Amino acid sequence: MKLSQMMVLCAALGQSVYAAEADFVLVNGSGAVAVTPTQARLTLVFSAQQADVAAGKQAVDAQSAAFAALLSKHQIKASDVNNAPLVVYPEQREQKLDQFRIERSTTVLIRDLALYPVLLEGAAKLGVSQIQPVELQTADSEQYYTEALQQAFQAAKAKALQLAALSGRKLGKVNQLHEQSSAPGPRFKGMMMAADSMPVSFGQQQIRADVQVQFELINP
Repeated sequence: MKLSQMMVLCAALGQSVYAAEADFVLVNGSGAVAVTPTQARLTLVFSAQQADVAAGKQAVDAQSAAFAALLSKHQIKASDVNNAPLVVYPEQREQKLDQFRIERSTTVLIRDLALYPVLLEGAAKLGVSQIQPVELQTADSEQYYTEALQQAFQAAKAKALQLAALSGRKLGKVNQLHEQSSAPGPRFKGMMMAADSMPVSFGQQQIRADVQVQFELINP
């Protein structure tokens, strides 16, 4: 056998031995950052039940227009408001379709949380039919999620180091890395309405991140 062939064979054998001796440790890590919500997304529904669809549409349009004026009064931008198309549902009573429910939902992004109880009170005075649970958000969710992601990786690495030490080996390079948490920018469900005598307090929420990491284990 030629020298060059022997060198290739030795290299191949060396790789096989390395692959056989290579071990890995798989760990999970979590991170969380406490944040105070800075804005809220509120969805409410104006509706009317009428035998005459046109009359019901007129009533709902009047409510929606009055709420739009309230939003404008508090300097909420039109780009932060979404008015859904009008929806008409037939209402059956005593086997007769003699009534219709006409409704329109409006979603508004409230960037100043101090306006939240004001808008709820205004909507209630206008006869709002439904107020969905508010979605609390933070404007810097991407930044906080990145911080939580870094914490998650460091937590996973700390576990891997401990396991490597217990097995009498050292931690090598990262072999696989999986982000297990959902996309950044979690939203939090909050209260619908508060009593007039109680101040609105949203407290703090957590932005979480979870990872799964596979590290190589190296013999000392």
